Amino acid sequence: MYASLRNTVSYRQKRMRRYPALLQYLLFWATTQLFYFTTRKAGFVTDFTGLLSRFEGQTAAGIWDCFGFPALQQVLNAILYTWHSVFGIQPVPWYLLQSSLHALNALLLLQLGKALSERLNLPNAHLIGWIAAFLFLLSPYASEPVTWRVAQNFLLSTAVILGTARLTLDWMDTPNRRQWIQIQGLFILGLFTFELVLIIPLLSSLLLLMLPNGSGSKWRRLSLPQFGGVGLYFLLNRLILGSWVGHYGAEVHLRFEMQSILGNGLRYAAKHLLFVRNWPHAAKQWLFEGLAQPAVALGLGGIIVALLAAGLIFRHRLNSRWQLSVIAFTGFGLALLPVLNLYFNYTLHLENDRYGYLPSAFLMLAIAAGLSALPRWGRLPLLLAYLGCSSFFLWQHNQYWWKSTQVYQQMLNDFDYYEAPAAYLLNLPDNFQGAPMFRDYSGEDLAFRDALKYIKQQPYNGQLYEVAQYNMTRLTDGATATVDSSGTIRVEFNQWGNWWWRRGVGMGPGYDTEGYEVDSKGHHYFFLLKAPAPGAVFLIQEGLEWKEVE
Repeated sequence: MYASLRNTVSYRQKRMRRYPALLQYLLFWATTQLFYFTTRKAGFVTDFTGLLSRFEGQTAAGIWDCFGFPALQQVLNAILYTWHSVFGIQPVPWYLLQSSLHALNALLLLQLGKALSERLNLPNAHLIGWIAAFLFLLSPYASEPVTWRVAQNFLLSTAVILGTARLTLDWMDTPNRRQWIQIQGLFILGLFTFELVLIIPLLSSLLLLMLPNGSGSKWRRLSLPQFGGVGLYFLLNRLILGSWVGHYGAEVHLRFEMQSILGNGLRYAAKHLLFVRNWPHAAKQWLFEGLAQPAVALGLGGIIVALLAAGLIFRHRLNSRWQLSVIAFTGFGLALLPVLNLYFNYTLHLENDRYGYLPSAFLMLAIAAGLSALPRWGRLPLLLAYLGCSSFFLWQHNQYWWKSTQVYQQMLNDFDYYEAPAAYLLNLPDNFQGAPMFRDYSGEDLAFRDALKYIKQQPYNGQLYEVAQYNMTRLTDGATATVDSSGTIRVEFNQWGNWWWRRGVGMGPGYDTEGYEVDSKGHHYFFLLKAPAPGAVFLIQEGLEWKEVE
């Protein structure tokens, strides 16, 4: 009888724990919808059309070689292929999937922050979790991975990493086989989702060696097999892909330059702590370029690394709040490791913000630890001011996505030149304030062609030339084309604040092909056609429409 009563009480306690988690998730989910609903039709651009080109003519068997993509991402490709097979390019299911994953990550951060604080005996553990979760949820730099439909890898890998960290804390309390299998199973699935998951052994080592209930024996039981799994993962890359590292390749991922790594670490910290990417261009350029200077990167970066190392070594002499801060800042650094040697972009908005998505979770936890130490009269105004700035910039970024989608869809819908044997696009929008639209890194003029084929689903069979692209900043942006007596076309912006692009970067002085020549003068360029094609159309974009150049 007593055993039955204890079982009943235990069942009710577990059920009560589930309900708050569900309500917390629904709160995060509803908040996400409030800020992201305008982006529900956005994100089907650039790399997404490349993904659909890889899917074309393939069956589910293509999952095993990731449809030709040079990475071991079978789990990710299984999700993407299944979702596309069921829903096609209907925007709402894709939007709900990614916005729901973002809400899940906020919930996992809440639980991780609370669990860490409890194990360090902090008095306001729940508050720390809530602050970290909302700062993360409303970060303006989450807009790119939540909205771009090929950025699920960042959302999924973040869920795996935060989830395994949370399970690791429970396993540390009462080590058991079931939780061990859950942790390692998630880790293995994560390895074949995205390479960010490679930090899990380092993160579990941090928790097992830093927290009071961790130990060397527990590290050997949990983390050591994970390091073995990392070694097998690299070996599989070598055997299957011919390189130790997939995706961008070993020459990119294994390039370690201390100045660049420390400088980029400082840049990411400044960007997320102070919203530097949203500063006026001159101000953010001054700060970001200053942090990359050798004296600053090696000096200040080296001091921060030394302080974190000292905190880890002398952790027992720190109070609980400082221990949490050291764990959070070290987690931030570990989460940055896979991306520190990649290009840090700050000129426009949004682009490459996905690289900081996972690290920002740990940085927000560090901020929460600091804010929780303040009295309520000081903590609340600072928190509200910070959330106010974050919410405003997030709304601004999502407006860029919304406007870019208007341009993207209208440019596709307004293209009605299917009878022409060739079409020359003289000013194709590359992005809108950093939100990608028609970008082509291949140099094969595929951006607009693939969008017509896979998004509009009305392929163009003629020859299409993307002569020049540019960064759009307003819905009214465009250019004017005039033709002189020699047949040379002068293409000039109607406004200031733009520049000419090609293959995802600035065009520079121009370029030359077998069929035509482009001579860029900055605000305008000259286009000389070497071999005119009979019946070809020359199109100029103005606002939301194409205009034919006579």
